Amino acid sequence: MYLKTIKLAGFKSFVDPTLIPIRGSMNAIVGPNGCGKSNVVDAVRWVIGETSAKQLRGQSMSDVIFNGTTSRKPVGKASIELHFDNSEGRIGGEYAKYGEIAIRREVERDGQSNYFINGAHVRRRDVVDVFLGTGLGSRSYAIVEQGMISNLIEAKPEELRVYIEEAAGISKYKERRRETESRMRHTQENLDRVNDIAEELAKQLRHLKRQANAAERYKAYKQEERVLGAQFKVLQWKALDHKLSEHDQAINQKNTRREEKQSEQHRIETEIEKMREQLTDVNEKHNAVQKRYYGLGADIARLEQRIKDTQEKIHQWQSELEENENVWEELQNNTAECEAQITELETELEHLKPRSSDIHSAAAEASKELAQAESNMARWQEAWEAFQAETSQTMSQLEVMRTKREHCERQLTDLEKRKQQLQQNLKQLQLDQLLNEIAPLSSQSELLNAELSDSQSKLQSLAETIASRRDANQTTREELQTQRRELQALEARAASLEALQKAALGESDGKISEWLSSQQLKENPRLGQKLVVNPGWEIAVETVLSGFFDAVCVDAALPFLTDLTTVSEGRVTLVEKKSVSASAFDKAPTLASQVKSEWPFQQWLAGIYIADTLDQAKQLQSSLQENESVITKEGLWLGPHWARISKLQDAPQSGFLLREQQLKQLKANILGQQKKCDEQEALLKSGEQQLNQLETDRDTLLQTYQKLNAEATTVQSALSTKQAQLDNAQQQQTRLKIGLNECEQQIKQCQQQLTLIKNKASSLDDSQGLLATRREEMIRERDHYRTQLIELREKAHQKRKEADELEIRLASNEDQLSLLRQTVARYQRQLKQLTERREMLSQYLSEGDKPLEELNEKLQTQLEQRLILETELREVEKELEEANQLLRHLEEKRVSTQKALNEAQAQLEELRMQRQTVSVRQTTIKEQLSENDFDLEKVMAELPEEATIESWQEKLDQLVERIQRMGPINLAAIEEYESVNERKNYLDKQHADLTEALEILKNAIHKIDRETRAKFQETYDQVNQQFQSLFPRIFGGGRATLEMTDTDLLTAGVIVRAQPPGKRNVTIHMLSGGEKALTAVALVFSLFQLNPAPFCILDEVDAPLDDINVGRFCQLVQEMSKEVQFLVISHNKVTIEMADYLMGVTMQEPGVSRIVSVNMQEAIGLVEA
Repeated sequence: MYLKTIKLAGFKSFVDPTLIPIRGSMNAIVGPNGCGKSNVVDAVRWVIGETSAKQLRGQSMSDVIFNGTTSRKPVGKASIELHFDNSEGRIGGEYAKYGEIAIRREVERDGQSNYFINGAHVRRRDVVDVFLGTGLGSRSYAIVEQGMISNLIEAKPEELRVYIEEAAGISKYKERRRETESRMRHTQENLDRVNDIAEELAKQLRHLKRQANAAERYKAYKQEERVLGAQFKVLQWKALDHKLSEHDQAINQKNTRREEKQSEQHRIETEIEKMREQLTDVNEKHNAVQKRYYGLGADIARLEQRIKDTQEKIHQWQSELEENENVWEELQNNTAECEAQITELETELEHLKPRSSDIHSAAAEASKELAQAESNMARWQEAWEAFQAETSQTMSQLEVMRTKREHCERQLTDLEKRKQQLQQNLKQLQLDQLLNEIAPLSSQSELLNAELSDSQSKLQSLAETIASRRDANQTTREELQTQRRELQALEARAASLEALQKAALGESDGKISEWLSSQQLKENPRLGQKLVVNPGWEIAVETVLSGFFDAVCVDAALPFLTDLTTVSEGRVTLVEKKSVSASAFDKAPTLASQVKSEWPFQQWLAGIYIADTLDQAKQLQSSLQENESVITKEGLWLGPHWARISKLQDAPQSGFLLREQQLKQLKANILGQQKKCDEQEALLKSGEQQLNQLETDRDTLLQTYQKLNAEATTVQSALSTKQAQLDNAQQQQTRLKIGLNECEQQIKQCQQQLTLIKNKASSLDDSQGLLATRREEMIRERDHYRTQLIELREKAHQKRKEADELEIRLASNEDQLSLLRQTVARYQRQLKQLTERREMLSQYLSEGDKPLEELNEKLQTQLEQRLILETELREVEKELEEANQLLRHLEEKRVSTQKALNEAQAQLEELRMQRQTVSVRQTTIKEQLSENDFDLEKVMAELPEEATIESWQEKLDQLVERIQRMGPINLAAIEEYESVNERKNYLDKQHADLTEALEILKNAIHKIDRETRAKFQETYDQVNQQFQSLFPRIFGGGRATLEMTDTDLLTAGVIVRAQPPGKRNVTIHMLSGGEKALTAVALVFSLFQLNPAPFCILDEVDAPLDDINVGRFCQLVQEMSKEVQFLVISHNKVTIEMADYLMGVTMQEPGVSRIVSVNMQEAIGLVEA
């Protein structure tokens, strides 16, 4: 699996689409600081799943998008795509079939990332899963960038462990374990919830059971109440039926009386109708007379008003005529006055007009003289401004010269002071004294350095001895651990065999052991323990004696025969220690010859011959007697007419004799192994004592070395200080001499410049005197023009004032004359109108008396007619009043009759309402019975004859009281009980399922832990071995190792201990920056050699290294490039030289990175050509 190309677009400074080809195994990227080289590293880290903006040198994920420059706008999206060659199928799973895999990540301004694999949209987790176990990841060891070296070495033990886990490929195990733990946690939570719910349901069931029983009793009571209630309603219905009959009889009586009142009412209404017709005729006659009367009264009123209006008009005309005469006389007088004023104004205008022409001519002449004077004044002003400009320029130049002279004089003074100061500083330098102080310090420093070198050599030799001793101790310790593990294995095997033997001997049977204890036989040996069988015949002996190995050896069996019958379960066999003579069997060797024992039992084996092969057994079988048999080594047992073989491997006594021999051999081996462990412990103890003594000697020598080192450091510091003071004094002396020469030259230049300034200032003073004389002449000329201008302005103003006053007077007289003429004309028009109105009023007055007389005569006639109509109207009104009185009498009689009728009707309606109420109640009772599934007729038939409303009401009250005493009843308790009980059963089943699932998950966790421990231990040992091998190569000596902080392989952290050449073994934090970098490189390359990542990116890893260490670093990289593809970012020429393909990152356009690539082999070929 190799990285082929990197495609960037809109990512940080790579705004334009950029393709970076990765060719071969050694590629280098170079470029100046800040050009965007490290952005390539960030791009690779980002695309393989990095989610921390801090790791990408940003505040938020949108910071990776190109943010614009002064000449370019920001873009809205960043995209990175990596192309991998997967022809070897290193990426497994569903992508193993692809020869090339493209992984792309995009992000927009909202910070949301999208991932693609071969163009298909996927999750971030899918991308991470692709690289699991390959050594690649957003925080893996495959990307070593700026600052990561120190982070790697100075990481906490738990963080350093992650790198080894990645190399071991157990990231997927940890992920599976986390998922399994999560499922366990959820399962446990579900189980707890199920337990809680089950407990709660159990409480509910108990409570609901009581409620269900109460509900059953309640239902029985309610059913009884329902029946009694129906019977009670039937009794009520019968009582209401009786009331209904009584109401029908009363309604008939009230209806008869109502009809009588209705007949009387009809008769009275007929009489009233007739009387109303008569009243209508009288009323029409009255209205006609009244209409004529009121009409005549209106005519009289109109005549009287006309007479009054005519009289008022005549009076008005007389008043207006008198006023007209008065106004006419006034207008005549006003007209005469206006005509007199007109005559006076015309005479005055004839005198003023000739005078106006003379005044205007004088004013024009005065204005002309004023304009000439103002022109003279303007010309002088222009000349004055030019003079002022010339004067100002001269004054400015003079002021500049004065300022320059003052500046030169101050500068000259400062330079003189500086010259004196420099001369004084030169005298104060004490170079000779510093040289005298440096000489003894230098000698002392050389002497201390020699002593330090000697102590360092001794320390190094002692350190090598300690390391050798520590290695020897470690080897002894490892050998001791190996011996102990072997001892433990032997002891475990022996314990297992002993347990099997105890089971075979029946010692694990509790009841048999109790019986033996009660008979004080528990400590007696068993037969199987006393047998010694020749090798090869164990199976044969087991076949014959099967079931007798657990026999208890006793001196005599007779005392125990009675108690043997008390054994309730199991089997007990007793074997006496007595000699028994066996019959002579001489056909072939017997099985007894292959067994030795303190307890004689040869009689059991005497008649059993042995045969090495089946053929021999068959030959003996034909000559066997009834009490004889033959058996082979394989356990095939033959009699005269029978054959038997036992292969019961699971039987307790199967393999007993072999196990017994193995157990004896194991015990002998255990003793020998224990002796070896004791020897190794003694050897390790001696080695530890030697190591302690060596370390004590080293510490003593180290204290001496540190004391010398401190003294040498002090002397060297003093020497460096004095040397620095000397160098500083010499440099200062040079600077002072240069400054003194510069100061003298500046003084000379300043004096020359001051002379020139004084000459120029003298010339300007002469020019200033001439300008002062010219100023006085111009001021006198200005005063003359100003006086002349003032006089002419006053003269012109006076002439204009006289002309204006005359013009105003002429205009005023003309306006007044015109106004008077208009007034006279208006007066004349008004006089004409008054004359016409006076003639008309005189005519009205002469004709006004005749209409007034005619109106008075007509009024008198109508007054007489009104008196006649008034008499006729009074007679008709009297007739109308008599008719109204008769009608009122009839109306009163009708009202009285109607009242009685209404009372009868109300009584009838009341009775009907009562009957309706009773009927409704009957219907309601019947409906209620129907709703409760009761039939009225059926209940009435079943009702006892002695039943009454009072007795049934009492029964109902008693039953209701019993129901109320039961308190609140949950009628749904029965159904709820069944539902909750069903749910409880379901939860019990679910509880069992969850418990089983939890157990399965626990077993899965244990399995994952076992596999993780094994893989981690294996990887840790391999990485540690590689690290111990690489460290001396890259340092040119020394040693380093990894150590775990805990014995638990699942949680133990990892620390690094390093001992560069010539130094003591210390933790990595005490090394220098370069040593830390080399140690990190050694560790990373150790991880590579264990589980090489597809590629490795090194970002200025060589920065803190010197040339020698860079060479070693490059040598290791070249060796590893045979297996790993490298992309190196560096400024070091040595590192760059080893690259096969060189890429340059430029930033010709500010803020925009571009790629320039060079094939080094082709370039070398061109150069050589």
